[in-house]
Amino acid sequence: MSRAPYKTGDLVELTRDFANQPRVGPFEITRLMPARDNREEQYRVRGPDGRERAIDHHEIDESGGSGAEA
Repeated sequence: MSRAPYKTGDLVELTRDFANQPRVGPFEITRLMPARDNREEQYRVRGPDGRERAIDHHEIDESGGSGAEA
């Protein structure tokens, strides 16, 4: 089983939403969720507005956002 590259407490930035609107972060990973049938990791994140949402790994912007924190 592959290990998720992010862990609880990491701060990440997200890609634009389905309407191509930016999702203002950072978002804190609050929980690791079971992988989907296609084995893509899923996470529960909390945004600066305090709301939590579920995201798939592909929604994390790895092109220079805050990324995983040590």
